[in-house]
Amino acid sequence: MSLLSVVFFFSNHPLILGMLLILMSVVVSMNLFLLLGLAWLSYVVVLVFLGGVLVLFIYMASLASNEDFDINSSYILVFLLLLGFMGSWFYFNQEFYMWKLYLFFPFSFVIIFLGFYLLMSLIVVVKISCVEEGPLREVS
Repeated sequence: MSLLSVVFFFSNHPLILGMLLILMSVVVSMNLFLLLGLAWLSYVVVLVFLGGVLVLFIYMASLASNEDFDINSSYILVFLLLLGFMGSWFYFNQEFYMWKLYLFFPFSFVIIFLGFYLLMSLIVVVKISCVEEGPLREVS
């Protein structure tokens, strides 16, 4: 993950930055799945990241539509090696499975509270942003 962050700072094209964000989200979701064993949480994280990357991609494509896009083959090799290394490292390191202790009773209340808090903040944001006054209203 830290190698992806370093490559992220040296990239200069919006498409490469978008691909790096997608790859980082996949790595984070794999880590969540391997640490906690919850497939739905990693799936939700990937969906949220991809939604954000989609918005960023549309914005950047409108700003930098005329730039040339060239892929360096060393980037592809680094990404493939990194994915292989991350997968094998988590399978052989058993200390990370101790994170499942957070799902037991004392910590489960905190997880339920955070889920409820996110749901309530989603409802508040939807109520604050009126459809009639938003950017997708009908032109009259």
